[in-house]
Amino acid sequence: MNTSELKAAAHAAWDDDDEALAEQHFLAALAIDEQDAVTNYDLALLYKYQSRWVESLRYNRRAAELNPEDEAAWWNLGIAATALSDWATAALAWEFFGVTLDASTGLAPDLKLGSIPVRITQGDQVEVLWANRLDPARAQIVSVPMPDCGVRYHDIVLIDGAPRGTRELNGQQVPVFDWLEFWQRSNYSTYVLEANIPDELAVHTLDKLIKNLELAVEDWASNLRLLCKACSEGTPHEQHDQKGDVVSEWQPERQMGFAALNDQALADVLDAWQAAHPEIEILEVYNALDVDEAAEGDAK
Repeated sequence: MNTSELKAAAHAAWDDDDEALAEQHFLAALAIDEQDAVTNYDLALLYKYQSRWVESLRYNRRAAELNPEDEAAWWNLGIAATALSDWATAALAWEFFGVTLDASTGLAPDLKLGSIPVRITQGDQVEVLWANRLDPARAQIVSVPMPDCGVRYHDIVLIDGAPRGTRELNGQQVPVFDWLEFWQRSNYSTYVLEANIPDELAVHTLDKLIKNLELAVEDWASNLRLLCKACSEGTPHEQHDQKGDVVSEWQPERQMGFAALNDQALADVLDAWQAAHPEIEILEVYNALDVDEAAEGDAK
């Protein structure tokens, strides 16, 4: 087969989820014409979605050398370099987009690029979480995720470059970015609280109690929205396929998520909360995503 046939065969195999055959065809095409910028980029893209970062960096770098105006190659080079903590290469890639990164320290940067929503997809579990964007390719989760998500508060995740959908923040639409993988896991565990809480005032008191402490809380009863696929990957609208009706009045039965570094830190806050609001009835508190258990799962 010639290079055109090999590239067509590679994409056909990729579409059929035969990534090994796609890789074989891309490499065969490059063996014939290693100066083909598009094939270098396509192979690097395949490696990106396989989290094969050394290979992705190599072929994205080559694609950018062959076609210096290829924005996608530069961006994916930055992602691969970030995944490998190669800050010198990341700085070179982001410079193409006017983003300055000081690689001289050798430390992971925090460019404070603002709040963004990140779509976490693990199997059938999909959740959009708010995060602080540290650089173009990394974000630190600041929501308390649902336990099934497998992500913890303050995890740092690697994110893709192409936005998919939007969410509203302070009256403005901001783009949603897809996660690629964990970059650094946090030391927080995720706790679930089930309680009868008579009014919203008690929740405000809880927010004040944890302020300036190494804890976070998410009122899942208020903040969760079940969206159809079109809404999740686009801009959520009023009429979508949520399960159940939207209820505006206060519901005393609440499920809340807490992020805490240890059991005692959470127990102290809950004791102070009940002292301030004796009418609160705590039904159950449990550690739903333990740091040690999650670490064991990551290692498997």
